[in-house]
Parts: sequence; structure tokens; C-alpha cells
Amino acid sequence: MVTMIDEIYDRHYQAHRAELNASLVRGVVRLGQALANAFAVLNRIEYSEPWASKRRDARSH
Repeated sequence: MVTMIDEIYDRHYQAHRAELNASLVRGVVRLGQALANAFAVLNRIEYSEPWASKRRDARSH
């Protein structure tokens, strides 16, 4: 009886451990994507050419 309980416990432990590892991987991937996006935005801001952008005239109503 004790070995059966140990096997059930181990099966649940392994399943939850796999789920935890998958969640951690997803979190690290999302963090990496967010950092890459932030770097791309900052890089675009740093190296943008304000004279090359289209000029917008203010409208008066």
C-alpha cells in the first residue's frame, strides 16, 4: 500500500514539475521578447532621423 501511495505521489510530482518547468521557460521567453522589443524601440529612437520624417502641418479649425 505504501509503495502505491509513493508511486501516485511521484506521478503527481513529476507532472507538476514538468508544468512548472514549462511555465518558467515561457516566462523567460516572454521576458526575452519584451527586452528585445524595448531595445529595438530605444534603438529606433536613438538613431531616428527627425529630418527624414514627414513634416506634419498643424491644422487650425
